[in-house]
Amino acid sequence: ITNYLNTINLGKNALGVKVAARRYFNKEVSDLTLSECAVIAGITQNPSKYNPISGQEANAEKRKTILQYMFDQGMITKEEQEEALADDVYSRIQTVDTTYKASSTPYSYFTDELTQQVKETLMEKLGYTETQAHNLLYSGGLQIYTTQDPEIQKIVDEEVNNPDNYTAKRYSAEYRLSVTHGDGTTEHYSEKDIQSWHKNVLGDSHDGLYDSEEEVQADVDSYKAWLLKENDTIIGESLTKILQPQVSFVLMDQKTGYVKAISGGRGAKTANLTLNRATNTPRQPGSTFKVISAFAPALDTCGATLGTVYYDSIYSVGNKTFNNWYGQKYTGYSSIRDGIIYSMNIVAVRCLMETVSPQLGLEYAENFGITTLTSQDLGASQALGGLTHGTTNLELTSAYAAIANEGIYTRPVFFTKILDHDGKILINNEPETHRVLKDSTAFLLTDAMSESMKSNRKFTRPGVSINSTSTRAALTGMTAAGKSGTTTSNNDVWFVGYTPYYTAGIWGGCDNNQKLKHGGVNNGGTSFHKDIWRNIMNRVHEGMSDPGFAVPDSIETAEICRKSGKRAVSGVCNHDPRGNAVYTEYFAKGTAPTEVCDKHVEVTVCAESGMRPTPYCPTKTTRVCMTLPEGEEGATDDSVFAIPGYCPVHSDVSTIIPPNTNEPGNTGPTVTPIGPGYQTSPETTEVFGPGNRPY
Repeated sequence: ITNYLNTINLGKNALGVKVAARRYFNKEVSDLTLSECAVIAGITQNPSKYNPISGQEANAEKRKTILQYMFDQGMITKEEQEEALADDVYSRIQTVDTTYKASSTPYSYFTDELTQQVKETLMEKLGYTETQAHNLLYSGGLQIYTTQDPEIQKIVDEEVNNPDNYTAKRYSAEYRLSVTHGDGTTEHYSEKDIQSWHKNVLGDSHDGLYDSEEEVQADVDSYKAWLLKENDTIIGESLTKILQPQVSFVLMDQKTGYVKAISGGRGAKTANLTLNRATNTPRQPGSTFKVISAFAPALDTCGATLGTVYYDSIYSVGNKTFNNWYGQKYTGYSSIRDGIIYSMNIVAVRCLMETVSPQLGLEYAENFGITTLTSQDLGASQALGGLTHGTTNLELTSAYAAIANEGIYTRPVFFTKILDHDGKILINNEPETHRVLKDSTAFLLTDAMSESMKSNRKFTRPGVSINSTSTRAALTGMTAAGKSGTTTSNNDVWFVGYTPYYTAGIWGGCDNNQKLKHGGVNNGGTSFHKDIWRNIMNRVHEGMSDPGFAVPDSIETAEICRKSGKRAVSGVCNHDPRGNAVYTEYFAKGTAPTEVCDKHVEVTVCAESGMRPTPYCPTKTTRVCMTLPEGEEGATDDSVFAIPGYCPVHSDVSTIIPPNTNEPGNTGPTVTPIGPGYQTSPETTEVFGPGNRPY
């Protein structure tokens, strides 16, 4: 039924309900009213006879029948039936049809979204019906003042469509074919049928992507040659070749909420209200969501700091085991700052589950303007962007703009005011704002994300190299902060970031979810989007001064140990086997720790074996070790430096006293050899913790 509805001829070469919704109502299918759905459903029996433009009277009768059946079968109420019947739906179709024909040059992605916002605002603020709003917009002589910056839009369009910014140029096909066969039956086909043909008839693993437009056409022709039989008649056909990988881009002024430029896709825009990947195409946000649902609420409400540590080790919630993006390497105690700079999955998930809670995480995301969330998103995976429906670029970019704007969210604005045909103000579009975060929280997140764009290496032992994730997006001569995101199977890549002036977000991926990188196959790779973001933002900021990110009065600093997030112990934390673990961290005023580090301890060990001494070790020394969380058994970078077991070299008396000391006639002391599992008195081993006090 899905395939049928996506391919059926619905008049005027509108193949499929998606095309019909746009053709007759300038809407997406999900936005259709009951009345409009009944119009489209009425076309199916005879697309020529029941066409809502040329066959309006016949369609209207069919529409009444459909609505009556729906009422009789309990699908709608009497009130809903009467409301739909009272809708002057056909005048709206005629208006849309006139506009459709009159527009010889397709609107830009910005104008598409602008018209939607203007109509919604006219209905919401002035009480117009949808038809009245539509008529006023297209024929009312309105003057609309937009927020678009033509120069910035030009830069965005150039870079999004610059082939030098991509490592792959492939194509997908959107295909619709309607055929009346020799026996009189009619069937409808799409690109999904071509893929089934590849799999079931040709026996190959075609993924729906092609290397050239010619290859697309050749494949379609081959499929038709196989499909069509004598006396078959093609009654409708369309083929659109779409560049892949695709991108979307949004750039806005975080202080005003003004959207300055937008791109809904790569390649030529051929019609109005086409697929806009920036505003109405939700995708999985990956690690960009860590900041929104885990780290932001932890810092803002839950008493955590950038120095708060979580144990990076193998971690499971229910039947789901989480890994870091760099594989099954675990580093032990890692802070929220580490979690942001190095995009650490385990830190984000543990932060959500152990400090924040999934419910609070979703509440913060909604307050950040994310509208696509459902109750099914209440789980550990939300920390990594594992959402039921994903989110749009516009919503994700505006969420990050709230962080850039010192914690104040502003709903994205596409126009500032509307004047009527006499020049009088019809609507003054004041931005809608509310506070999401304290200004101190916004700064802390900003500082950590700015470090993710600089060259940083995580505090680990030699041979374990984990580096900051956003250096490729770093700008020239302008301070920036941001966060990258890549979904588990390399289907989606993101980068959302900001400067003191603008916030911008980019998404990259293939429309039909083909992997960007898989084995030796390159469908664009997982880094091209950062190049585009960097190139656009460098050009936009050319000639601007760099004021940096101001430190608010609500911030203080303190020296802490990076392995505990607490005050460093002199002579211990700075003698970590991997180097100096002491650094200066930012804190919201009043939240700097007062407790001292409890993760580093100074241990007395055998000078020869480096392990805890037995009573028989001749020489002792001290070394700094790590205490591990109870119950954590997996290997981590910290477990390498855990408090060691007892010395195996000097485990019995024979290692320091000549043999046969217990033989008759020997005048030496009587000694009972102690083997594995021996017990020692408390004085045998010294372990020093905070302040070098004996444990």
